Amino acid sequence: MDWMKDLEQRLGFPLETITFDQLPRLLEAFAYQLPFENTTVLEKRIRPFNDERFIETFLTERRGGVCYDLNGLLHRVLQELNCPVRLVQATVYDQKSAAWSATGPTHVAIIWNETHLLDTGFGVNLPLVPVPLSGETVHSASGSYRIGKGDVLEMQRTGQAEFVTGYKFDREKAITKGDLSKMEQIIQQSEASPFNKGRLIAMRTPSGQKTLTERTLRIEDTTTTELPVAGPAQFEMLYQTHFLGQE
Repeated sequence: MDWMKDLEQRLGFPLETITFDQLPRLLEAFAYQLPFENTTVLEKRIRPFNDERFIETFLTERRGGVCYDLNGLLHRVLQELNCPVRLVQATVYDQKSAAWSATGPTHVAIIWNETHLLDTGFGVNLPLVPVPLSGETVHSASGSYRIGKGDVLEMQRTGQAEFVTGYKFDREKAITKGDLSKMEQIIQQSEASPFNKGRLIAMRTPSGQKTLTERTLRIEDTTTTELPVAGPAQFEMLYQTHFLGQE
């Protein structure tokens, strides 16, 4: 793919070959350079899941995306490099309501070689390393992660005392581009979707995370800083500066 060189420049990571041992550094590059954001969800843009979509989103517009964008891009890159990957659907557990999401299986993750789960699209809840399907706990700068009974991703974020449920996935079901399009429609149109209510930008950093909403910019590092957002113009300035690295 000709556009891989341009993606390399944005990620700051070579995409010539990828081995299993290189996955943590690749996942960090995605996490630290491509924000989780719902801009196109709010614009209600429906586009085919193909290379042109990824080029437009990540290179022409230089934006981020939600799970099907970010994990879709990662899957496409790994697929192009002949890596053993496939997409799976998942249903997110809503911690606030203590229930499975009413939008159903609208999260997308990746299975590597039928042995590990990869995810670069779960907001700031990113393992940053492959998570073994066998149940072994893995650790990274963002916390500890494991696959529990019933193919449930469990996570203990840095600073948290206990593991909590992230989502449950179906490792047996194959996903088609049509399934991705249905997910996109639900996320854009459903009243139960948390991503079609207001702008949200989030990104992990090597030492923490940052989140921008229409009201506040919150930066969590060794300390936590929270700044008010005065309006759309300031939102756009903070977005460009803190998430796209543009002054």
